[in-house]
Amino acid sequence: MKLPHRGYEFLCYGLPLLILKKDIIMKSFAVIVTILFSLFLVGCKETLYSGITEKDANEMLSALLRRGVVAEKVSEGKGLFHIAVEHEDMVRALDIIKENSLPRTPFKSLGTVFSGDSMISSQLEEQARFAYALSQELSDTFSKIDGVLDSRVHVTLVQHEQSSGITTPPSAAVFIRHTPNSPVVNMVGAIRETAAKAVPGLTRERVNVMLEDYREKILPPALKTVPWYLTNSALLSFGIIIGIIFSVLAVFGLRFKKLISLELNLPKKTESGAQPAVAPKTEKESRK
Repeated sequence: MKLPHRGYEFLCYGLPLLILKKDIIMKSFAVIVTILFSLFLVGCKETLYSGITEKDANEMLSALLRRGVVAEKVSEGKGLFHIAVEHEDMVRALDIIKENSLPRTPFKSLGTVFSGDSMISSQLEEQARFAYALSQELSDTFSKIDGVLDSRVHVTLVQHEQSSGITTPPSAAVFIRHTPNSPVVNMVGAIRETAAKAVPGLTRERVNVMLEDYREKILPPALKTVPWYLTNSALLSFGIIIGIIFSVLAVFGLRFKKLISLELNLPKKTESGAQPAVAPKTEKESRK
């Protein structure tokens, strides 16, 4: 079998043979291409927030996607997640989660505040802890209202001054930050009633409610004029085409590796078809 021209021989046979010379390269080639392609797809994203629960991650993901930010929720294991966004959307994404008070502040319950504490504390300390626990419970309750972004409750329990004998009745201050369409604007009376029933000795008249109507200040993203060859679909297509080309080269290299090795080991013939000339024997070889 006559080998083709040397240039075609190298392109069609020599190059795949050089690539697939060792078994280790052949076995790890597909793995390397897959890893590089995966890094190519995710390398342009940055972590926005990490170590959050799935509930917080879903809320952040929903807020970002509804405002045109391409985001992704990635599991970190052990029930924790992180949110990744494109590098050019990082600043806008940070503004969005800040404006929407995300992730939500975790509140403590009465059981959490007073659990596992066997140390003897003073009456003033117990009263302060009780007021803090009531504030946390009420804040958590009001945050469950639709459209409420953030809620804070400050409770002051009854104060007795022994020196003057003056008694100050309890009071509460409620702050709620909400969206424009939230029903909380029509629930001020119910909020006062709930706070008064939760705090001992508190009346509706001594509950102050402050509402803040949140107006989003984040502008919509500007339209980006990206060349067609830099779009995600075009880059993905290029990656697939490159992968197919390397796969074809690998297949041809595997099929012709044995053929090439056999051809290279055959005795070479002259152009006239005669056997190659045999070197004359030396004087020592003739004597033997």
